Amino acid sequence: MRLKTDRSRVLELKITGYRESSKRFRGWWDRSIQFSAFATLIDLMKIPMPFAPIFLHLILFAIASGFLSESTGLCQEPGSARPNVVVLFADDLDADEINVTSGMTDVWATPSGAKKHLGKSAKPSDPKVYTPNIDSLASQGMLFTRFYVNGTVCSSSRYCLLTGRYAFQGESLLRRTPAGSHHTLEWEPDILRSEDSLPKQLQNRGYRTGIIGKWHNMPKEILPKRNKKAHVANATYADTKQYEDSIKAYYRAGLEYLSDGFGWDVVDRMEFGNSIVNLDWQCEGALKFIEESAGSADSGQEAQPFFLYCSLPVPHGQYSFGYNDVSSYDNRVTANGLLDGPLHLLPTSEDVLRRVKANGVSKQNAMATRMDDYVGAVLNKLKEHGLSDNTIVLFTSDHGSRGKNSCYEGGAKVPLIASWPAKVKPGSRCDSLIGSIDLTSTLIELASGDSSLASAPHSRSFVPQLMGHPDSDDWREGMLIEAGNSKAIVTKNWKYIANRVPPEIEKAMKARPGEVFWTGLDHHNYQTEKMYPAYWDADQLYNLNDDLYEQTNLASSADNSALLEKLKEDLRNRLSTMQHTFGDF
Repeated sequence: MRLKTDRSRVLELKITGYRESSKRFRGWWDRSIQFSAFATLIDLMKIPMPFAPIFLHLILFAIASGFLSESTGLCQEPGSARPNVVVLFADDLDADEINVTSGMTDVWATPSGAKKHLGKSAKPSDPKVYTPNIDSLASQGMLFTRFYVNGTVCSSSRYCLLTGRYAFQGESLLRRTPAGSHHTLEWEPDILRSEDSLPKQLQNRGYRTGIIGKWHNMPKEILPKRNKKAHVANATYADTKQYEDSIKAYYRAGLEYLSDGFGWDVVDRMEFGNSIVNLDWQCEGALKFIEESAGSADSGQEAQPFFLYCSLPVPHGQYSFGYNDVSSYDNRVTANGLLDGPLHLLPTSEDVLRRVKANGVSKQNAMATRMDDYVGAVLNKLKEHGLSDNTIVLFTSDHGSRGKNSCYEGGAKVPLIASWPAKVKPGSRCDSLIGSIDLTSTLIELASGDSSLASAPHSRSFVPQLMGHPDSDDWREGMLIEAGNSKAIVTKNWKYIANRVPPEIEKAMKARPGEVFWTGLDHHNYQTEKMYPAYWDADQLYNLNDDLYEQTNLASSADNSALLEKLKEDLRNRLSTMQHTFGDF
């Protein structure tokens, strides 16, 4: 291509001005084209100068209308390039519980990594697992090595993922604690009908939306009370039969509530708790949703872009937990009572155990392979309908187990895998600082080209990074993590953790040292105090480059006083819109 003439340079400046004045197109311009190429194109086409702006506006109109493909620049049918989206959201998954990341103990602070680097681990630490389908997602897509969940228990993590908002912004928190007082973040926030969300936004953009699996963001009063024996882990056929009426009533109440006004077209195979691990039943619902969304001449249903959110109930803890024994559960038992007969959609437990043994994996880690079979079934269904290339599949977890309900790396930083054969470079990696709140803006941009969302101002689209581009100049330097009475700022190299409790919890901690935790509870601390030496310090500062496992608190070091104050100020600014108080912040 010849050098740009003065004429094309003038046009380039005009385009630059247009780009700067239009936020709608800024992300698209930055990741898709060298905008100067348009100026050169106008020059080469000998378009008279007075008509060049008209030509430019026609191009921009095509972009805005969805006619112009950002990858090829060719005209396409409206909506044809919009990807389907599948989110596979595991429960309590550590990075050493899937094969592709199990050995990366210098990237993720895992139980097996603690044993390797620290010589001890408070959690079981057998990293040998067999997960070929999840491995294939990583080999065909991108692995994010600095992905954090912004809330580190089931409910807060899912709230962040599905709303793009930090947990402290949840409307339901004000129902429990008045504004202007201290709020302890427990298993919340609920997601309310009044709140905007990812499924609502995608539904408004023409997507068919579906949810399968675990849901922990519902007001308690919605679900009827039931006998504890009606929701024991891996309930037997006989126990389920005895309490089936109450089990069905509980399920029906949750299903009816979630189906009305939350942005879901399909709500199916749900688990409103942590008791039933029937992956065959849940996976059947996921495959049915894909089948229906793909459309067919026989059914008369047209194909529709879709968003499928599969919230997996495993491992929830670790694979070694009794309820993760693949041979222990009866797959006639579901969260909605009993099936007429056994459901064998996925390979049998005998087949799972055979493959596990053949690959040198212990029986206690067989649930990893069982979960992987679910992932494989979803991938095969996409392939069967020719949807693989234009479906982005995301696999991640709500948090890790080594630091669950805390702001430490072991709980907050988890693997994120993104596979999209038509767009994402196979075997690629990204080390950008990205949070679970960012999935909302990212998926909205992929669906419509516009990532702006007034209800989620902290959510940032990472579509450019997904396409292989480096961080923009204005990409975030830090991000918030929340748990219990702890809040943290994590940056590329450092983490600051602030623990602040209300007077009543402070009094209890002094009266019962070592028994009442920063979480504000007498339980559910998940042995965190045993894994992190500075756990009881109110202010903690860690150099993540040198101390991934957060064993040395540098907050009292004079050399780091300026950095500490800077991070405190960052936290103070982020909490400035919070309606509750947080100690001296």
